[in-house]
Amino acid sequence: MLNSTQHALRTHIHQLLANKQLAEAHQQLVLRLQQNPHDHVSYFLLSEVNTAAGDLNKAVKLIEKALSIEPLNIYHLNLAKHLILRGEISRATVHYKSAMATQHYSALELDTLANIATRLGYYDDALTFQQSAYQLDKQTPQISYNLAVALKVHGLFGEAKTLLKQLITEHEHYYQAHYSLAELNNTEEAKQHLNVLHPQAQRVHTASDQQAYFHSLALNYEHLNDYENAFKYFTHSKQAIAQQLNYQSQQHRQFCQTLMRHSTHSQLSPSNSDFAPVFVVGMPRSGTTLVEKILNQSDELQGIGELNDIAQLMQHGTQSNRVIDSEMFAKAYASADIHQTITHYQQRAEKLSNTLRSCDKQPFNFYYIDFILAAFPHAKIVCMQRNWHDCSVANYRQLYNPQSVFHHYSFTFYDIVAFHQDYTALATHFATKYPKQVYLQSYEQLVEEPIKQTQKLYAFCNLNWQARCLAFYKNNAASATASKKQIRQPLNKNSIGSWHNYAAFIDAGLFQ
Repeated sequence: MLNSTQHALRTHIHQLLANKQLAEAHQQLVLRLQQNPHDHVSYFLLSEVNTAAGDLNKAVKLIEKALSIEPLNIYHLNLAKHLILRGEISRATVHYKSAMATQHYSALELDTLANIATRLGYYDDALTFQQSAYQLDKQTPQISYNLAVALKVHGLFGEAKTLLKQLITEHEHYYQAHYSLAELNNTEEAKQHLNVLHPQAQRVHTASDQQAYFHSLALNYEHLNDYENAFKYFTHSKQAIAQQLNYQSQQHRQFCQTLMRHSTHSQLSPSNSDFAPVFVVGMPRSGTTLVEKILNQSDELQGIGELNDIAQLMQHGTQSNRVIDSEMFAKAYASADIHQTITHYQQRAEKLSNTLRSCDKQPFNFYYIDFILAAFPHAKIVCMQRNWHDCSVANYRQLYNPQSVFHHYSFTFYDIVAFHQDYTALATHFATKYPKQVYLQSYEQLVEEPIKQTQKLYAFCNLNWQARCLAFYKNNAASATASKKQIRQPLNKNSIGSWHNYAAFIDAGLFQ
């Protein structure tokens, strides 16, 4: 690790960065390297300057240079973080494993290590690191909040609630914590929480704070069955973000139509791989997590979470700037070896699945079905379908990260309904094209006739059906999805027709 002198230099450079003095920080570090070309700390700090300047590629090269001089674990840690941001998951995993080889991290470094573990799907590791970070620093709100999130991922809702209440007491304007707590409240707690939230209305200024604040109000009103106020504040939450985005539903529709034309007229050469993963895809809030948990009750299958690897490999293989882009797909369909790029996914999935078949529930992998099946002809893909009224309302009442381009459709009701139509068209197209590899699973049918539907689902995936697959809610496995509370309950019909709670407040013409 760094010695006291090196730590002092790092503190000084961080102060310059905090004051937006990037040029000064850069100049000082370059001067140090001119005096000593083997000063690995200066290379490392220079990488942080480049990260602050937005040059991620240069930052990676500088960390690699520092590592070549002195293989410190902290360099492995930061390189893993940067590689994840670049979508190089396999390389990130290697450096993550190297970063774990020390116990001498600061609280913030442990927090970073926990975040990397979460992004890589190592949720047990993430909780351990987050708990260690909290023990070292109980004063930094972000560390406390991240621990609460990790506890929720593991179904430890009581502990998470206690920590969030403490955090809000000490930092009443930490609105992300208010939102996370609102998810867990019961009726009486919702009433009390509303009394805390309403007086703060004039103090909420940034768009991200407004999104979390209004969503907190909405969820609490929903606990009280006050759907009119819930809908009002869900709408305020969405509007806080929608005006910052440039999502165009018509462009997405044209993109999907172009994708289907490419798919119809292009024939990708399949590989000879015998790798047989299972993918569960679908529009968010359509039941993907539920089906993944049901499938993962099989002794033959291991859930590996929601991996972003396929999208990132596609982007990397086509040297594209965006993952939802007609130009990228045109390059991919014209490529003779894009499926070879996708095969790198196998190594990562096998590491996470412990010699079993893997089950990946990244919902948006439905865009890449042609390429997945070209790389892995024996893969099985389950496409979830859900009543568009219920699915649309469920998406509207969900808080999504605006940094995720995949979720940009979700900030107006009109765009959500249009996206549902686009997804349905794509799923139907691929199910027709690949009847033996792609399966359409109705959420409503699944909860109406669970035994019959799970037997068909298991048969499609070449799994031996067992009655215990319906006891998925007893499985304490970590879940980082928006359904982390629902999947810890038995299969039920509670959400079917739930859109009626909001029907009176939705544009009547939209829901005809």
